[in-house]
Amino acid sequence: MITMNNEDFETNIEKRMNERSDCKGIIKWSYFNQSNYFGGELLNFSQEGFYFETSDAIKTGATILIQLTKFFPENLSPNDKKLLRNVCIGEVKHCNEILKNNSTCYGVGIKYISQH
Repeated sequence: MITMNNEDFETNIEKRMNERSDCKGIIKWSYFNQSNYFGGELLNFSQEGFYFETSDAIKTGATILIQLTKFFPENLSPNDKKLLRNVCIGEVKHCNEILKNNSTCYGVGIKYISQH
């Protein structure tokens, strides 16, 4: 788990190669080849990965399986909808503890391991 300041966050944004699309969705995730699933909320995605929030910390570098269980496609272009994956395997690039609605959760950025 990493705690980031605004300067670190801005530097990470500058490293992104693809534009992010904001969205809302419900996911479930598990460590690769494990049977225990955890819940999360998908908040944005790109061609190379996405960002979600979960109540469970995930080790940076971990390989996880993510399944989109519910998606709210408002305000997305048809091209954006094509980029979103329903099921994927990704590497955790960062997991940051955040305070949201007076409780702790974790913001997680993943990069897809296999491309379309």
